[in-house]
Formats: sequence, structure tokens, C-alpha cells
Amino acid sequence: MTSIELRNLTVAGPGARLLLDDVSQFRDLLGLQLYQMAHAEFGLPAEVAVAHAAHHGRDKCRTPLQWTPAPQAGFCPPSVQPWLPVNPNAAQVVNVAEQADDPASLLNFYRRLLAVRRQTPALQTGAYVPLHESADTYLAFLRQLDQTEASCLVVLNMADQAQDLTFDLAAGQVQCLFSSHERPADPQALRHLTLAPFEVFIGALM
Repeated sequence: MTSIELRNLTVAGPGARLLLDDVSQFRDLLGLQLYQMAHAEFGLPAEVAVAHAAHHGRDKCRTPLQWTPAPQAGFCPPSVQPWLPVNPNAAQVVNVAEQADDPASLLNFYRRLLAVRRQTPALQTGAYVPLHESADTYLAFLRQLDQTEASCLVVLNMADQAQDLTFDLAAGQVQCLFSSHERPADPQALRHLTLAPFEVFIGALM
């Protein structure tokens, strides 16, 4: 990062709060180095240097797992100070205990996704075969074991609107194995596959 880019950094506006807002909270050597470079070498104010280092450092990805809405998120006894601070959103539904019983939670989204992967050999060891490589609003590819085995179609809609896609494949139809949205139970034609905004779709070719 150049000195000009560093000097153009701004801290979050009023009402925003950084989880790591003091360099003494940093444990990541990269974060500490970024802070020293921004503050000592480029002369940025301490609060701007902290914001920069917190944003680009790795500590924010290493905070304690949030098990419950209890103090310290149930990660350790309330009287114990963890290595990194607990994110305050642990008390606001972002914890295992409150997401476990919610079918629409991110926790259960990943549980369903992992279950499909365990049950589908093509998703474990199948070759990656890209489709529609020029598309810029979605990612589509096959996971294929070999020409005689069932393949899986994976499509990630990265647009905020629905998309009608056509796949010219020998299979002709696809049976949904996983989706982030409600879908028909019956197989669907590959020549007219509609994806909801930001939908994650995995299907078995038929």
C-alpha cells in the first residue's frame, strides 16, 4: 500500500464501532506491523492506523466462538479474559445456541450444505468443469467424477435479481440437491433454470 492510499484512509463514522479499537488488543503480528507502518512510518493518527490495521489484519477472524448469549459468549467463564475480545453481537442472535433451532440460520445453512457434500461423491472428488465462463453475474460449473458417473451442477447467482439460465448439456434435467431458496421437488429442465436473487443451487444431472 502506498503512502497516498494510507493517507486517504478514514475511520468509521459516528455510531460505528470497531471490534478491535485499541492496538493493545491486537494479537496478529501482521496487524501490529500494519499499525506500526501506518502510524510510525506514514504518520497517520493512531485511530486511523488502528482502523486500517484492524480491517486488514487477521484478528477479526480469530475471535472466540460464540456459543451462547451469556457473558464471554459461553466461550469461557465470565471472570476469564479471552485472548481476543468477544464480538458484542454474540448477545444478538449471532451464537450457536440461538441459531441451532432456527432452520433459516447461517449455522443450519452450513449444516445442510455439509450433509449434501458428504452424501454426494461428485462434490467430494469430482473434477471441476467450468460453464458459461464469460458470465459476470453468476458462477456455474460441474463437479464430475467421470463420463459414466452422475455429475453435479453448481450455480451461484451473485446478482440481486432473478436470472433465467440455459445449460446446453446432454443430461437435459437437473434434480435439486441443495438450494438457499425454496424450489420445486420435481426435476427441472436445464434449458430453463431460474435462479432467485443471490441463490446458491446444487443439483444432480439426470
